[in-house]
Amino acid sequence: MGALDVAEQALQHELRRSAPPRPLTRRHALTLWSGDGLPSAVQVATPLLLDARPAVVQLHAGPQGLRDHLRAAAFRVRATLPDVALWVGVAWDGWVDEVTPANVDRVIERVYLPAARAARDVGAELLVINSEAAGKVHPTAARLLACKAIDVIRAECPGLLLGHTAYDHPDFHDEEPGNGRIDRDDTGYPWSAYLGGAAAKAAGVELPKSGPVDVELPQRYAAPAKPEGKPQPMAGVGSLQRRIAGSVASFARATALGWIDPAVPVLSYVQAHHVDARDTAAVGALRPLALWAAPTRLDDHGRRALRVLCTAERGELGADLGQTDWPVITAWAQGRVGVAGDGQWGAKSTAAALTWLRARGLDGDGRFGAELLAALQGAS
Repeated sequence: MGALDVAEQALQHELRRSAPPRPLTRRHALTLWSGDGLPSAVQVATPLLLDARPAVVQLHAGPQGLRDHLRAAAFRVRATLPDVALWVGVAWDGWVDEVTPANVDRVIERVYLPAARAARDVGAELLVINSEAAGKVHPTAARLLACKAIDVIRAECPGLLLGHTAYDHPDFHDEEPGNGRIDRDDTGYPWSAYLGGAAAKAAGVELPKSGPVDVELPQRYAAPAKPEGKPQPMAGVGSLQRRIAGSVASFARATALGWIDPAVPVLSYVQAHHVDARDTAAVGALRPLALWAAPTRLDDHGRRALRVLCTAERGELGADLGQTDWPVITAWAQGRVGVAGDGQWGAKSTAAALTWLRARGLDGDGRFGAELLAALQGAS
């Protein structure tokens, strides 16, 4: 490598270091994942992308899969959806048990940093660290890896926001035994390594020097557990709302214990399968959701919910989506006006819609139809 190349590399490195973080697109995000790899996930999901047209697509794979295939996958997604915002999810657990103080820098450089660089190079807004059971089995190694990797990735890829996704009830996967207040001992899942703030710092816990991640995506999965040898049952209407409420309460308890900084924004990660489409649409009517995952963990309910949510986000929601989607559209409208999204518009929904319209100085009688749908999509 010549002197000019070295100088150019140094210049590019400094430009990256000074790059401001990209703004995070606060819209519904569809994750693409397949056990057959990222190329297969994108290829099979392309018709769905054309149909639903999500504003955000998250490409999820292991570190090597991202290193080897992210560029081509991002190109294909952007060819399908030119205005899409890209997020990248990285499966994190595979190397945690190998991490020691002596080799952590080498593991990051060899395994995780190439994935982060790939995300940076395709212009992704966000890199989501998907860390789960290994954090409970190897809490000391998991903390060391998280703290070091977050700082290294931010230094190397400063325009790239960082996220974390794991369990949605921290006090079911406690950082301290018996849900105790935070201390310096690594005995459970290291929530504070990703999400810790002033309380964790005061307790002397090792934290990333650059601060916690930029956004938390708890896996608020409402589908019931699959019985052995039997089909997975569906979650009933209202299950997702209850799951989210329980998760919010659990995060509040973890915050009070010093594990989590409440200043870290939270975005719900929900299932695009085995959850009633009406439930997902009603919840997503008021807040952006990340949905797991096409094409391999997606059923008809997830597909219908995704289509309604993305269409509403564009302000294009109407009766033309078809009769099968009408209950889902109705549930979305119910969610917008703050009533339970059961897909049946009655007197309670009409009264809530009328209150919603009046609070915004809008005309209307609260009856469900094209005029109300237009108003619900056009006002905050």
